[in-house]
Amino acid sequence: MVENSETLESIREKFEKQLAEYMGTKYAVVCSSGRSAIRFSLLALGIKHRDEVVVPDYACEIIPITTFCTGAVPKFCDIQQDTLSMSPDHFKKLAGPKTKAVILVHLYGLPVDPSPILEISQAKGIPLIDDAVQALGASINGKKLGTFGNVGIISFKKFLNVRLGGAALTDDEEVAEKIRAARDKHEIRALTTRLGYRLIEIFNIKSRKAMTAVYLVDEYVSKFLSSLYAERHFKVVDEWVTIDSHIHDLWESDALTDEVINQMMAMNRTYWHRRRIEKLEILSLQNEFRNVEHYLEERRRIAKTYEENLNENGFAKIIPLKGSTPSYMKYPIIFRDEKKCSECMAKMAQQGFKVSYLYRPLHESPIFSGLNENASFEGTMHVVGRLLPLPVDPYMDDEQIRNLVDIINSQA
Repeated sequence: MVENSETLESIREKFEKQLAEYMGTKYAVVCSSGRSAIRFSLLALGIKHRDEVVVPDYACEIIPITTFCTGAVPKFCDIQQDTLSMSPDHFKKLAGPKTKAVILVHLYGLPVDPSPILEISQAKGIPLIDDAVQALGASINGKKLGTFGNVGIISFKKFLNVRLGGAALTDDEEVAEKIRAARDKHEIRALTTRLGYRLIEIFNIKSRKAMTAVYLVDEYVSKFLSSLYAERHFKVVDEWVTIDSHIHDLWESDALTDEVINQMMAMNRTYWHRRRIEKLEILSLQNEFRNVEHYLEERRRIAKTYEENLNENGFAKIIPLKGSTPSYMKYPIIFRDEKKCSECMAKMAQQGFKVSYLYRPLHESPIFSGLNENASFEGTMHVVGRLLPLPVDPYMDDEQIRNLVDIINSQA
């Protein structure tokens, strides 16, 4: 295994500079995930208990859950059904004295016009977080998504061949320092990397690449952490894992007994824990990031094939914003008939095509009941059950794309 003498901090700093240059911002702060980057950004903007944060009603529920983790209350904003963007009219009604931030989301890699929301937020002194988690590399008139507003958020694993990683982007030095401070405070050191190398030695693993072996160990560690043994020594505080010092010393010492290792291997439950990105993972991410434009071009090629061959009988395509360059995490279409959409998804599943990133209205979720009473969400309710995000995988071959086009056209 090749050793790199550089520290995690120096490697991470180099990648952050590379990322900031690519995105066109002064500062980039690499975190374990886009979710972590959102939370740290909210904390850096001074969001506190009972503050209100406006988020789209049709989006991933991780966004309001992360908002909850800061003590703030998410307020849901209706969307525009033809663009999936946040409704400026509804946002204007929601924005009040308690509103301390708004999160603008670019779904499926399609840029939405930030100007109307920016204009309102700036007039009311409300910081804007530009969430481009699903839109890495997309732009409007050459300006990358994630660079509009006070802070931007991106994620890597949806576009690159990596398991984790996200970043917060900003031109404000003070905000960047606060995000770094939050990251360094809350992201714990990974228990898996050192342990992974120890198990590679114990089991004399030679048939797999080192990183793959470490990832396998990561899975075993996750299972182990949920055991009764772990529950005595690992506690979750504000959704972050704290570890008894003697357990941490055990990992550091390499003094793992066969009994502990066997117990790890026997566990079949899962445990989700927060951790920072370690040195090898940063190097892997940095190396994979060199391919980002290639992956994006492949996605745009597939999207162009959809654009040219889908007949639009029974459904509508979402027309990209003028002057924008989408990154097409997915290619969403909206059926006029909910039943047809359901039948099409069933046919896709039969042919082995996976449908993902379908969302339910956040205002209807039991988790958030009572937060937006008496509000109307016409845009959200129009697309729910009718929206179908078609897969746009850089590894799809031409035959798969043609088969999918035939399925959609035959069902519409």
